[in-house]
Amino acid sequence: MFGWVYKMWLRLAFRMKIAKGWTFKGMPFIRVGGRDSRIEIGDDFTAISNIKDNSIGVPHRVVIRTVASGAEIVIGSGVGVSGCVISAAKSIHIGDRVLIGSGALIFDSDLHPLAAGERHGQGACAPIVIEDDVFIGARAIVLKGVTIGKGAVVGAGAVVTKDVQPGVRVAGNPAKVISYQERKNRNV
Repeated sequence: MFGWVYKMWLRLAFRMKIAKGWTFKGMPFIRVGGRDSRIEIGDDFTAISNIKDNSIGVPHRVVIRTVASGAEIVIGSGVGVSGCVISAAKSIHIGDRVLIGSGALIFDSDLHPLAAGERHGQGACAPIVIEDDVFIGARAIVLKGVTIGKGAVVGAGAVVTKDVQPGVRVAGNPAKVISYQERKNRNV
C-alpha cells in the first residue's frame, strides 16, 4: 500500500537508486548506516515481510543494512528474499536470480569480538559473495568470508562457514556437501 512512499524515502534519505520492478509484500527494513556506505539493488527485486505472503511464514520483516563506514551490499536483478537479514560491516555481493528463504541470516562479521573484554567493539569481518542462481533455504546462516558458487543450494537450517562450490547442495551444521546437481545442470 505504501510501497511507493517507502521507495521514495529510500531514494531521498539514502540516495539509493530505485530500480524497476521492485515488489514489497509488507515493509522491509532497509538502512544505509555508516559514512560512505551503500546499498545497491537491481531490477525485479522482491522482499516478502508479510507472514501471509510466504507459505511457511516469516519470523520478521526483511532487514537489509550496512552497519559500518564504507560497508556495501550489492544485490543483483531478479532476487527474491523472505523475512531474512542481510547485514554488512564490510561487503556482501549477491548475484542475479538468487532466492533467500524465510529467516535466513547473512552476516559478513562476527557483529562483536569474541573476547569478553572487547565485546563492545566491532568483530572480525570478511566479504561474502553469493553468485548467480543460488538458493538459500529457510533459517540458513551464511557467515563471514564465504563464497557460494553459481547454482548452489544451501539447505534449510544449514550453517555455512566455508566456501560452497558451484552446483552443489549443502546442508547441516556446519554445512557439508550432500549431493551434486545432475551433469546436465552443472552449467547453471
